[in-house]
Amino acid sequence: MHTIKNDLDTLVDEIIKELKKNDLPPIPENFRFYFDKLLETKNDDFRQKISSISPRFDENLHNEFEYERSLNHGAKAVKLILKQGSSVYKNTTLLKKIIQNKKDSVIANKNQETLLEVTASVENVLDKFLVSLEKQSTIIKELYGTAASSIKNAKRTSLYNASLGVFNKKYFITLLEKERESCINSSYESALMAVSLVIETIEIENKKAHANLIRELAKTLSNALRRSDSIAYYGDGVFSILLRHTSDEHAEIAAERFHRLISKSILLEPDSTQKNQNILMGIVQIDSCLNAEEILEQSIDSMLSSSSTNISE
Repeated sequence: MHTIKNDLDTLVDEIIKELKKNDLPPIPENFRFYFDKLLETKNDDFRQKISSISPRFDENLHNEFEYERSLNHGAKAVKLILKQGSSVYKNTTLLKKIIQNKKDSVIANKNQETLLEVTASVENVLDKFLVSLEKQSTIIKELYGTAASSIKNAKRTSLYNASLGVFNKKYFITLLEKERESCINSSYESALMAVSLVIETIEIENKKAHANLIRELAKTLSNALRRSDSIAYYGDGVFSILLRHTSDEHAEIAAERFHRLISKSILLEPDSTQKNQNILMGIVQIDSCLNAEEILEQSIDSMLSSSSTNISE
């Protein structure tokens, strides 16, 4: 019976042949690179099976993502604490007013001295409680200010876009610059791809629907990446994908695969022909003569001057 193990065994044999052919040692880094490179040539079904049984993200980056997510959750929790504290304080103040009204009623009755004493005693306890609550409220506000400052600093130095789960543009430029330097110091090539949807041709009811569409595109692209690739949100609905160790030919193969997956997972128009026209892609090779930001802009220009049926390089 044919299983995925048979396909994997065949793939491993192909990897070893490539390593021997290029006189490279079978160390994990080289093996991983050729694993991803040869996997790129396989069909989508096989790739999806591989993705289902192997981790795709680097563990350290995953930990960074989780750390930043926890900071965001912490900020929300602090806001809720502050909200609850405020609510308790308002309710207690209201209770004091009610007791004051009761006290006034008791004063109006000359024969209710005992009740008046009890009311005064309760009021005294409430006064002390309010003083304590005010102090606690001040402490909570100070803690919230500290947490808000920490969150702000974390966002300023964060690696990823929290809502999309991909790298942010600032950090991606750092990655791209490092890759450019690696290309200069070695003989291999890398490519940069820009991907977007022609939102103007799609009927979007509101901003929420638009945001959901961008998130769906982020998810689709992220799931289609090789472990060696990196993805970031450039802005304005545009995603940038760094394809390491990728020639023009293999970049086009990757673009065709991304296009197929987007077409299948994101229904833009009922008519498949029209749907394909709503997917824009642009590919450029990383040029040692340009800096990271210029390479990014070049890929955007390439994308804008092309359509999904005419992938530009």
